[in-house]
Amino acid sequence: MNSLLRTTLLGSAAVAAFAAPNLAAAQTAQAPQGETAVSEIVVTGSRIRRDSFDGPAPVSVITGEQMRNSGYTLLSDALLDLPTLNANLNGQNSAGSSFLAGQTRADIRGLGAQRTLVLRDGRRLVNNDASDPAVDLSQIPTLLIDRVEIAAGGASAVYGSEAIAGVVNIIMKKRFEGFEADVDAGVRQEGDGQEFRIGGLYGARLLNDRLSVMVAAEVGRIEPILQRDRSELYPGLRRDNGNPQGVVGASKANISPLGVFQIRQGAVNVAYARDINDPTRLVQLSAACSTVVVSPTCQDPALIYQSQYAALQSKSLRGIIDTHIEYAIDDTTNLFVEASYARSRGYATQSPAFVSPQATAETVIPIFANNPFLAVGPIGPQLRTAFLASGAAANSPILIGKYFDDFGGRDTRADRETTRGVIGMNGALEIADRDVHWDWYAQYGRTSAETTHYNVPNLLRITQSVDPVVVAGQIVCRDVAARAAGCVPYDLINGGSREAALWVNANAYTQQRIEQSLVAANITTTLFELPAGPLAIAAGAEYRKEESAFGQDALSASGALFFNATGVRAGQYDVREGYAELRIPVLKDLPFAYDLSFEAAGRVADYSTIGQTDQYRLVANWAPVQDLRFRASQGTAVRAPNIVELYAPQSTSFAAANAPVQDPCDRVNFASTTAAQQAARRITCAAAIPGYNPATFVSNIGAGRPTARLLVGGNPNLGAETANTYQAGVVIKPRWTPNLSISLDWFKYNIEDQVGTVPTASLLQTLCYDSSAAYATNPFCAQVTRNAAGGVVQINQTRQNIAKVKLEGWDGAIAYSMLPGDLLGGADYGSLAFKLDATWTYRAAQQNIPNVAYTQLANSINGGLPEWRATAQADWRMGALSVGWTGHYIGSMIASTQFTQTQLNPYYTGDYYSHDVRAQYRLTDGVVVRGGINNLADEYPPSLPETYTGTGQGASIYDNGGRYFYLGASFKY
Repeated sequence: MNSLLRTTLLGSAAVAAFAAPNLAAAQTAQAPQGETAVSEIVVTGSRIRRDSFDGPAPVSVITGEQMRNSGYTLLSDALLDLPTLNANLNGQNSAGSSFLAGQTRADIRGLGAQRTLVLRDGRRLVNNDASDPAVDLSQIPTLLIDRVEIAAGGASAVYGSEAIAGVVNIIMKKRFEGFEADVDAGVRQEGDGQEFRIGGLYGARLLNDRLSVMVAAEVGRIEPILQRDRSELYPGLRRDNGNPQGVVGASKANISPLGVFQIRQGAVNVAYARDINDPTRLVQLSAACSTVVVSPTCQDPALIYQSQYAALQSKSLRGIIDTHIEYAIDDTTNLFVEASYARSRGYATQSPAFVSPQATAETVIPIFANNPFLAVGPIGPQLRTAFLASGAAANSPILIGKYFDDFGGRDTRADRETTRGVIGMNGALEIADRDVHWDWYAQYGRTSAETTHYNVPNLLRITQSVDPVVVAGQIVCRDVAARAAGCVPYDLINGGSREAALWVNANAYTQQRIEQSLVAANITTTLFELPAGPLAIAAGAEYRKEESAFGQDALSASGALFFNATGVRAGQYDVREGYAELRIPVLKDLPFAYDLSFEAAGRVADYSTIGQTDQYRLVANWAPVQDLRFRASQGTAVRAPNIVELYAPQSTSFAAANAPVQDPCDRVNFASTTAAQQAARRITCAAAIPGYNPATFVSNIGAGRPTARLLVGGNPNLGAETANTYQAGVVIKPRWTPNLSISLDWFKYNIEDQVGTVPTASLLQTLCYDSSAAYATNPFCAQVTRNAAGGVVQINQTRQNIAKVKLEGWDGAIAYSMLPGDLLGGADYGSLAFKLDATWTYRAAQQNIPNVAYTQLANSINGGLPEWRATAQADWRMGALSVGWTGHYIGSMIASTQFTQTQLNPYYTGDYYSHDVRAQYRLTDGVVVRGGINNLADEYPPSLPETYTGTGQGASIYDNGGRYFYLGASFKY
């Protein structure tokens, strides 16, 4: 986008969605004559009841009707229409997410789902995963959603932990009479990626309208999209080895379902493959395909592309039933009960288990000259001849690269059930001529989940099975005990039998349980009248308990399978919180002071884990005239560490053998450093090692020595993440142009003590032995344990409060509605509504470890945050017909901040545009049909390997499925 267009987006556009009533008026293009009536409501981001126009921060809104008309069957996809929301998990980027398969999440400003608080009617929801806690948005039935309000900016002073980035508040319908059915169905142009959703809502008002009952049910289904079914994306792209690195087509893999065989002759490899096109042939591979790490130019037809196993969109199913019952005890007091049950099943797709000739592979399996399968089958004799002709020593190994397709794909099925119950009361009463609004509620939520990871072979059994010998003329497993246990030899050369696969193969299982118990009470009122209006206050208290447990089956937890052993993690914490919020009107209806007010909010929390935390927010709101309003806020926010970060079991691990950890005090490493590093190490290494001599000390770890022992896992001593947040903006609603809203808001986040893990090299060098800090008081040096001889016993790599983030930018948009007939002689040409939202994030910097330079991640794929994003909408309505268009813009991004502009070509993704069109027609008062096309121009992600399939960090904001057609209908009785 050129600079003029960028300036126009920023200067003329701002978050017009200041609050729900104003935006709803603009989007439905109500008649512009006169002001829209605005009721006193609770605006997300505050608990004080107020006119929506003078809320403390910008609030963006998506209505339930908008979501249905857009063709989205997932709320998370609808939220991506807002530039302040980044993709976290949605239909198109959870395809390989294993434990999180099928989940959808909200992520404000790319700060992470764990820093975005999701509420339902201002109340917390239970998390839906114990391995990576966050709320799954797919558990909310679409027909019950009235609107979704998004307040970007630290809101912890009002709502508590997790609201560092902001709040997503899902506002549900409270009253409904009759029956409504709603159905959506869609398909990609290629005939896959089908989506289907059907829901029903029944509501009644009984007992002379004192009792209101609503019951909603919904089922949905999303089908997968495979990369190999997209000619635009398959087989993919990669960087070449040039300088600068260009872009070439993806290379073939040196791992094949039929087997790749590498015979090493010193530094030279001779590689052969069983031809994927003719399995009876063994063909010698080209030099480009014979290297241990495959070359970019490897394109031998006997091999496959690794991307043939990749999924662009995962499969998921969900079913929900949700009820809301409300009883009016009297004219001012209501009792309400809510209950919901959601069940979902998500699938993740991964390649089959494999072995590889690379030393970095999870398993490496050799074949030797005495392997009896070299004498049988169509391939064995051919491979033996090639081995003998190579001149390799008889005891040299043939290294295998093979996908075990006969085991089946390492797919994951995640089954979840979430139940939630709420009981509470709300009402209003009058005390000393003041209206007092109050509520209390108690709620309980529980998620139970079981995850099945298919086709993850038993590592010991596969080792036994691929080591055959001949006994009494039969090929059997060499290990006698394994033979007695039923071991069946696996023929790596000609292809394994079904019996061998059954012996080797296994499934892994995990179970999860998450529980949330909560009791809260709130009150809001005005204390007394000031000359400029009432002094309003909101206050409340809350008790919350969070519990979760995650465990593997015994075989998986032992590390015996081709699967990460995570063991058992469980824990709990509780928190007691109290908050107060105050709004002080200072001036009203005066020259240059149409309205001037200040606000303050504070929250005190006492966690059983981290102790007391304090948060505050200060707000100034000034309207010099009725048409113009300025607002500014500054506050603090916290995020308490979650149960996984605190209580994931600590266990021993070891550094990778191919990338050994180096001891900075070792004589070789000491001698190879700068004079400044040597000066620091003379002091710090001497403090750590008795009698240290930099010229003679030899460490027990390093290249050719044992790998370093690591302590990994959670850390019960973690503290809270803290943030300072800032916002300043202007809102323009000119009386001479009714139904025009413009605003512009600057935002800034400074986050400290973010939870992370210190890389071992950084811990040993930058933070400890190269540091000028005193060794005895340096907390990072305390993470390294040495023995009496100075050898490294263990390095602590548990989670720490170490990282910092700085985020800064502008939000902007404009909304306008009009009657075209007013400009064309008064004829009826329906109504028009326009809306534009844009976000400019010019800084997103992260410091992963203390005392090092910040890395700028804004405008980069690996940072996952575009500098520019914008969404424009136009809707025309006339009578029963409405037609709309939405355009999406993502500015050009850097392919990778790990390279300079001279090292990659191209270095930028280029600007990205996509367009959606929709139409709706009301057949009768109760029947509406709708349809549309999303991604009208069939746009795919930019053609760079860093983002080519539209999956992965950052790239998931792109649509990777192509053109999508959908139809829907709604029936009301």
